[in-house]
Amino acid sequence: MKILASCFVVIAALLPVSTAEARQTINGCEIKRRTSCPGVNLSGMDLTRSNLSNANLSGADLSGANLSGDRITEANLTKANLSGANLSGTILSISYMNNVNMSRADLSKADLSQSTLPDANLREANLVGANLSLTNLKGADLTDATATGAVFIMANLVNANLTRADLTEATLVGADMRNAILEGTKFCRTTMPDRSINNSNCPK
Repeated sequence: MKILASCFVVIAALLPVSTAEARQTINGCEIKRRTSCPGVNLSGMDLTRSNLSNANLSGADLSGANLSGDRITEANLTKANLSGANLSGTILSISYMNNVNMSRADLSKADLSQSTLPDANLREANLVGANLSLTNLKGADLTDATATGAVFIMANLVNANLTRADLTEATLVGADMRNAILEGTKFCRTTMPDRSINNSNCPK
């Protein structure tokens, strides 16, 4: 009986912590699924335990925030500021990110498949191993982005700026790259839209 009573005490002690994490509120914004906090300031916050699927965070400031491993599917991040944010391993599929600022963000192994990012700022972003299949990147700026091993299958890269982007071992099968800027873009063991392998910039 004493052992059982001790277990109840431990469980009771843990419950407030779990509830607090599930109902975390920052600057008036409740961090949960389907939350609506357009324009909220969440810069620099640690949101690694959150689930922001279907959330409305349009225009929000998430610069420098830690969202690593989170699930932010079908969310509205239009014009949000995610510059310098940690989004490694984050699931961002089927989200709306028109004009989003993800410059210098860590998106390594993130899932951005089927999301819309027209005119997005991805300058110097880390896209190593990221999944951008069927993603709309029309007019996006990927200048100096590192996208080694990234997957762009059937992605829309029309008018995208890939100046000095590293596409080593990236997969571009079926991608639409019309009028894309490819000045200084690094191609090495890169699978091109027509499935050919481009080794034009491999180290000699």
